[in-house]
Amino acid sequence: MGSIGTIYDGGMELRHLRYFSAVAEVLHFGRAARRVHVSQPTLSQQIRQLEEELGTPLFERARSGVRLTQAGELFRTYASRALEDVDAGKVAVGALRGLTTGTLRVGYPPSMRGVVVPALAAVLRRHPGLELSAEEALVRRVERRLADGKLDVGLAYAPARLPDLDAEPVFDSKLGLVVARGHALASMESVGAKQLANEPFALLSPGLRVRTRIDAWFAATRIAPPVALESNAVATVLAIVRAGLAVTVLPEPRLSEAEKLVVKRLSPTPRSELAALLWRKGAPRPPAAELFAAEVREQAKALPA
Repeated sequence: MGSIGTIYDGGMELRHLRYFSAVAEVLHFGRAARRVHVSQPTLSQQIRQLEEELGTPLFERARSGVRLTQAGELFRTYASRALEDVDAGKVAVGALRGLTTGTLRVGYPPSMRGVVVPALAAVLRRHPGLELSAEEALVRRVERRLADGKLDVGLAYAPARLPDLDAEPVFDSKLGLVVARGHALASMESVGAKQLANEPFALLSPGLRVRTRIDAWFAATRIAPPVALESNAVATVLAIVRAGLAVTVLPEPRLSEAEKLVVKRLSPTPRSELAALLWRKGAPRPPAAELFAAEVREQAKALPA
């Protein structure tokens, strides 16, 4: 059972492998059925056909839930390998078709939005037939989904935390103070910590990597300003700042919602991090992902030093 040719002997078909992999991942027939867009009875029937083909149960079914049998655990390795081979073949065929069709799945934390959105827009302008999927998530989720093959490319930080990923640094992610144009601090060359002690802040939510950097800067400068709003959406934070109700700290590069906003240097300068394109080690890089990466590199060239 070491190749696609042998795994398809008999009545086994590609859909059986995809259905099996979906159930093996979520360990729930209902959720797996929704994931692969079939009814639960259809999914259950297909899994039974696969088990009959292999001559052994792949799942233990009980009221408490579903889990893989020993045979299921073993088969999962080969099924995953076969699906990866098929997906790699699709990538190669897509390259030959010149990206007239296909998909691009990108993951990134909310703070990278200002770089990702223009890059995706440039890709779509050049290849309008592509189907784009952009997923904003915590850095650890972006890394995990990329390592699991659920994303084609990620934009986060170097070094990557997971050993299955390669990180390609592209720019220095610096924090800056963001204020509305009419704010009293907007005309200053740089803003010191003491000047922010009583300013209301709108901040990204705790748990986000950028928020950890911001909190570290607050701690280092010994200020604890009032927090008027916390949100995991950059757009929400910037809307409050634009309305003049608060200020915020965000990575400087290309704030996509920067109209009526001003970015000022902070003193002392907060710690920066290397923003990086993340790739799954050893996996083929889809042409659409390579195109997106090239656009990110071009965006990085235009960023302030």
